[in-house]
Amino acid sequence: MTTIFPFRGWRYDPGKVNPGDVVAPPYDVIDAEEQKALYARNDRNVVRLTFGFVHAGDGERDNRYARAATHLDAWREEGLFLQDKPAVYLYEQTFDHGGGTFTRRGFFARLRLSDWGEGGVYPHEKTLSGPKRDRLDLMRATRGDLEPIFGLLGDPDGAVSGTLASLVDYEPCLDVNREGVENRMWVVDDGERLHRLLSLMPNPEIFIADGHHRYETALAYRNEVRAKMREAGQPQPPPGDMDSDYIMMFIVPDSDPGLVIWPTHRLVHGLADFGPEEFLRRAGEHFLVSPVGKDELPAELAAYELPCFGVALGDDLYILRLKNRRAMNDRHPDAADAWRTLDVAVLHSLVMNDILGIDEGKLLRKENIYYSKSYGETLDAVRSGRDGVQCGFVLRETPMRQVRDIAEAGAVMPQKSTYFYPKPLSGTVFYFFW
Repeated sequence: MTTIFPFRGWRYDPGKVNPGDVVAPPYDVIDAEEQKALYARNDRNVVRLTFGFVHAGDGERDNRYARAATHLDAWREEGLFLQDKPAVYLYEQTFDHGGGTFTRRGFFARLRLSDWGEGGVYPHEKTLSGPKRDRLDLMRATRGDLEPIFGLLGDPDGAVSGTLASLVDYEPCLDVNREGVENRMWVVDDGERLHRLLSLMPNPEIFIADGHHRYETALAYRNEVRAKMREAGQPQPPPGDMDSDYIMMFIVPDSDPGLVIWPTHRLVHGLADFGPEEFLRRAGEHFLVSPVGKDELPAELAAYELPCFGVALGDDLYILRLKNRRAMNDRHPDAADAWRTLDVAVLHSLVMNDILGIDEGKLLRKENIYYSKSYGETLDAVRSGRDGVQCGFVLRETPMRQVRDIAEAGAVMPQKSTYFYPKPLSGTVFYFFW
């Protein structure tokens, strides 16, 4: 049964505001400095809805969520938004990566909510209670989806990817260049084009790339709305009949040639009695340890079949190659094989936990660890000892097949295992339960 549908999206009216002034990155990649810059950029910027300031003295009734709802009501009243007829929204991002130029195509649609593993929707990362509570409070206040979650659609024969490239032959409704990424969006509301696309996905398999917390938040909100109706003695509409039975999703075929997954490197700090020589000695129990040059490390990592990663110690750089799978099999006999062969799972288990004493709890609380997307910045932080950094671990990209294998096995990756680049901008289209 089809679970992907068009929807009547709401968009900023380009006749009243410049789209480039009001869009923003997803809330969870905005730091404090960028938050201030987005506030200053335009007083209608979407960040005031998705990631508002916290003020001293905020309480139950006056807080960032209540202010988001107030902004939204005021902007609706002044006619800042327009609503489309039922549509999907083709979204294209062109960007540079690894010395080449790529274009990734996907589309915004609404997806019928289902529990994990049901309805063809699968997670690949763990979730935490704090972010879910935060997003649930925002959804309650604004009654809708302010940002899409990011899903990867199983497209083994490339049919969806090919169709997306052929859908539009007219001007985009949005064309914004942000930080070197060209973002374009088209409203696809023609019945024939909609049918051509959606008919290719009668029983879709979708793997969540970004937005695990928001997906679980939407499930909780759906259940909450229906529970309140039962408590009030109201009749229950059939499943799928309420707007809150759905979530807005940015869907990208996993066959798309522009699908890029960045690694997230680890920086370790604040360990008592840390010594490079002792670390390397202990690492040698399960790993082949070899010195390597900065320019050679990426190719060395790419060439090894078993799990491996780099480690930076002062000015020195080494590659750690797992000798065999026995250590992970013995340590985690009940885990899925797809999980036991993940570079990041091996790093967290055999190195972070066993050698450095940074267990899963500390990782989740972000104790003794920083994260970096940049290879160069990771090495520079170790060399300089900035912020007390003692060593760094360089990861390679997680291939899409591993993401799929983990999800299909019912397993989840450690936090910060994948970073899908680039992120879809927030403020392009909204899905409200109005």
